[in-house]
Amino acid sequence: MKSAHKPTAFHDRFISSRASIDFILNFGSPESPFKGMNTERIVEANEDNMQNKLYDVLMKSQILGLRHNLEFASRPKLETFNDTLPEDLGPKLLFCETAAAQNQAAENRFSLSPVGGLEALYSFKAKRTISKVPYKVLDAPELQDDYYLDVVHWSKNNILAVGLGKSLYLWVASSSKVIKLQEFTGSDSVASVAWSPGGNLLAVGSSKGFVHVWDCAVSKELAKSRVHGSRVGSISWHPRSPMVSTGSRDRAIVHSDPRSRMDTPVYKSLGHKQEVCGVRWSPDGQHLSSGGNDNKVLIWNKDKINHSCLKFNEHKAAVKAMAWSTHQNGLLATGGGTTDRCLKLWDITTGQSKGGVDTGSQVCNMIWGINSNELVTTHGYSSNHVAIWQLSPLKCIAKLTGHLSRVVYLTMSPDGQSVVTGSGDETLRFWQVFPPNKYQSKKEELWEVYPSQFDVR
Repeated sequence: MKSAHKPTAFHDRFISSRASIDFILNFGSPESPFKGMNTERIVEANEDNMQNKLYDVLMKSQILGLRHNLEFASRPKLETFNDTLPEDLGPKLLFCETAAAQNQAAENRFSLSPVGGLEALYSFKAKRTISKVPYKVLDAPELQDDYYLDVVHWSKNNILAVGLGKSLYLWVASSSKVIKLQEFTGSDSVASVAWSPGGNLLAVGSSKGFVHVWDCAVSKELAKSRVHGSRVGSISWHPRSPMVSTGSRDRAIVHSDPRSRMDTPVYKSLGHKQEVCGVRWSPDGQHLSSGGNDNKVLIWNKDKINHSCLKFNEHKAAVKAMAWSTHQNGLLATGGGTTDRCLKLWDITTGQSKGGVDTGSQVCNMIWGINSNELVTTHGYSSNHVAIWQLSPLKCIAKLTGHLSRVVYLTMSPDGQSVVTGSGDETLRFWQVFPPNKYQSKKEELWEVYPSQFDVR
């Protein structure tokens, strides 16, 4: 016997249609029970709807990886609107995806930002500020105002070597202790100083052509020799060997090994027709750059050090300022003197120029940042300032002023955050220009500068 009752149908869930209860879309339709509603309530409902859509887009972007380009656009009025409302109260289309936005999204499909990619995220970060005031100033009596000298250098062990006339001083940054290392006699004086990569050996060039090498840990002179016939204005240590290269007014570059007799050079490089103003080894030790008073920049390969492999002739004045990039292999920056005033970039792997700018004043010195891919230059006539440059594009992002004479000397702290500038106004100024290295250990406290105020001597 069959039951008179019909079997009951069961369903997993019930999904309702919200079309009939969408107050905004159905307002104004003949069937709408909300026709004639107060316009203030309409505005509130419209704003809530837009906020819900914004929240929906944000959630889709963060969870599903969907990316939208925010563009506000007006949606045409619904034909069912019978009542008169202000235009700005009508329904709005909050987001629309353009073809350009779709292409950009395809290029950056891993972006988590719904409002324009990583650029939008970065815009919310605090912008880096560079202090325009030095955090420390030291008096440096008899600091020479000479474009062709290089008498200030900061070691890896946080010791600043400074040549003041005939005297060579060491200033320990962590304690402000001053040590007089050497006193020249007669008409000889300090012309250049350079610390070895390890920070223990100090090479000193003199105005008479002598080169001295000191072990500063024990205050002992290891070697002394007259390797040049005239002033030694620039010194650079090879980063991976004990070889030291010196450039002189006698137009020669001499490469010596302090472990042996320095009066017998290991190699000699001849190519400049006038004084060699600057020499710099690349970070990988493969190439040496030299700038001369003949307005030339020469590149020397360490395996063929007797002959230059590249020559750049674009500068119109003496080239002393040079710096190798610590972020891109083979990228070299050079700066010209008073009648040139240009900062130029070179790619030695291709032998091509990477562009340059007219700085407006004599480029005296430069150094490449370690913690950020930026360049610091010091300038002479006529502005006497320090400039920080970004590389892409090449643009000055900060100018530091305060020196009363041209800023001839420049060196960087071992932690890569500070630079010291020296000028003919007989002062050394300490500037905080670079951010800290995020990989640097917090235990590296020895790089701090003692806060008290002292003269160098």
